[in-house]
Amino acid sequence: MTLTISGNQFETLPVGTFLGVCYKIVDFGTREEIWQDQEPAKRKKIHVTWEIPSELMADGRPFAVSKTYNATLHEKANLHKDLVTWRGKPFSEEDLLGFDVSKMIGAPAMLHVEHTDKGKPRIKAIFKPDEFKLTKTINDPVIFDLDHYCNEFNGNHDERSKAAGEVFENLLEWQQNLIKESFEYQAVAVNTEQKPTTGGLSSFVKEEDHVDIPF
Repeated sequence: MTLTISGNQFETLPVGTFLGVCYKIVDFGTREEIWQDQEPAKRKKIHVTWEIPSELMADGRPFAVSKTYNATLHEKANLHKDLVTWRGKPFSEEDLLGFDVSKMIGAPAMLHVEHTDKGKPRIKAIFKPDEFKLTKTINDPVIFDLDHYCNEFNGNHDERSKAAGEVFENLLEWQQNLIKESFEYQAVAVNTEQKPTTGGLSSFVKEEDHVDIPF
């Protein structure tokens, strides 16, 4: 008997430009990173995922593609650049005071996908589609807000912290591990007497909040 092993054990989204719908945003928290020759700096990360309704896997589920961003709207940041092309307009000074990332959930985008040297799909560019309106996704919408999750450790068992706890339990293991490495998680895991945090990502997505798409 001959044992044959394929070099590609996973289905892969092909190279191309696809209409994607944002359905998942995960707050990875803050960690210290070194970029090139710069001094170590603390950076907060978010992980954004789009499903591709036109491209289905063998089991009928849509392919998904993700991108991790520094959570900043600095004009040189990738998140700022992608949001400008996705929205199809620049940010106003008022926008830059605080952008509610929950507005991205359900919003369609044209995603140009390429492959890395290892054959993994990556988002090279994001554009505003011709028709820009909220779209229901096949996957349930997910937003994980680390600040609300940390409040659960502090005994602040409100609706948002409980919801964040439920979302965390359903995240992929590698995502949970990254979150556990964050400064925010470590602070409350070691010191549960810390005062509850406030702010963070919006935990609840309501369609009536997004009538002014593009966001």
